[in-house]
Amino acid sequence: MTAGNRTLLSTLLLIALAAGAVAAAWFGIVKKDEAKDVKKAAEEKLYAFGPAKVKAITVEAKGETTALARSGDGWRLESPVPAAAERATVESIVDKVAELRRKSSITQAPDAAALVRYGLSKPRAKVTLTLEDGKKETLSLGDENAFDGTAFVQTTGGAVELVPGDVKWSVERSTFDLREKRLLPFEDKDLQRVSVVTPRLSYELVREGDAWRLDAPAKERADDTTVSRVLGAIRGLRATAFLRPPQDDRALVLDRPRWKVKLVSGGGTRTLVMNEKARERAGEATAPHGEETGPRPLHAKLEGAAEVAVLAAGSVKDLEQDLFALRDKSVLHFDREKVAAAKFTVGGSTFEARKDSTAGRLAGLLWTLWSLKAKAFVDETGRSLAEHGLDSPARQVALLGADGKELDRLYVSADRGGKTFARSASSPRIVEIEGSALESLPKSPQDLSETPEPKPEAKTGRK
Repeated sequence: MTAGNRTLLSTLLLIALAAGAVAAAWFGIVKKDEAKDVKKAAEEKLYAFGPAKVKAITVEAKGETTALARSGDGWRLESPVPAAAERATVESIVDKVAELRRKSSITQAPDAAALVRYGLSKPRAKVTLTLEDGKKETLSLGDENAFDGTAFVQTTGGAVELVPGDVKWSVERSTFDLREKRLLPFEDKDLQRVSVVTPRLSYELVREGDAWRLDAPAKERADDTTVSRVLGAIRGLRATAFLRPPQDDRALVLDRPRWKVKLVSGGGTRTLVMNEKARERAGEATAPHGEETGPRPLHAKLEGAAEVAVLAAGSVKDLEQDLFALRDKSVLHFDREKVAAAKFTVGGSTFEARKDSTAGRLAGLLWTLWSLKAKAFVDETGRSLAEHGLDSPARQVALLGADGKELDRLYVSADRGGKTFARSASSPRIVEIEGSALESLPKSPQDLSETPEPKPEAKTGRK
């Protein structure tokens, strides 16, 4: 080995040793700091149990005592009334207590005067948690520390601690705060049938795969947007208060409800009846000559239940749908992924847009055709073709599959006194459409190169 190589090797060894020393020092410092952080966090925690170990809770706050117990994946109220609990609210209490950390320790053995001083002789709230092994842990909430907004609490062993002030938002909960306020909670995937009775119209919706069909008063595909609105209205039926039983259904007019919602799912059938509160009971002003001044709050009751809920005024607004809104207004019915070509006929000229040659252009055209909606239903039978200019349509569009077979065809009239009419080969129905809805469709082969790219589309059940 030459002298130069020995020098280079020595230099490399020194560098490696130095790097090792730096790494060892850094690793030692980091690990030491991490260990300190873990130890500090453990020392700051007021309780040693995990949230999953809690099987029951009692909350004393706002002049009420509420007992809750685990039920499956959620929680139920045991008293003062048996009812479903609002899972997120209950679990926020469990999580907050289980993870609560002290800001500082005040006293391990407070006397009566200290408890008065910290607002703990008559706590604002007290939470008792029963663990799986039967052990009980308690947390009492006292006064707020005016200096920094922290809160005084007393733990199971009696010690008084100072903790972050946000604890009060989790534990200071009334029975109403803790109970489920949705009257008809459901998972979309479980829902099979929806029946709605309103003063204007009664209707039924039935799930078919990922889509919904109107089963009454007509039998046909339902409008996706309207179904979403109806389901959203049902999901939004939330109590603003519960009346203590017993209540007279006749006095509340719930024996003759103006609105009724029935849900059928894998878990069974639930029916909710609703009626407006009498105006004199609602304590609202009455307009001159007895005219209504607006929507009134509602009373609602689940069939088979004893309690009556109060709903906000306007809660049933989106349940009020007319037949046109409920019916599917799509003019054409096709799966865009299965379309290989669109054949256009305008006057005596026929030309095509194909997936294999004008794929981007075809996608834009298919979006326009797929999103075409009826403005009005004109003739369900399709017998008045001549009257609506469809015996000799001004424009046709045939949608072809990869095998050349026709998937659907659109017939469009010329302008007739400011109105445009259309129908599809898949339905006899004649509809009125917006004349501007098809402006992006080509009128000649040259227009194909100018067809816009597809628009961003909203997610719906249609393809």
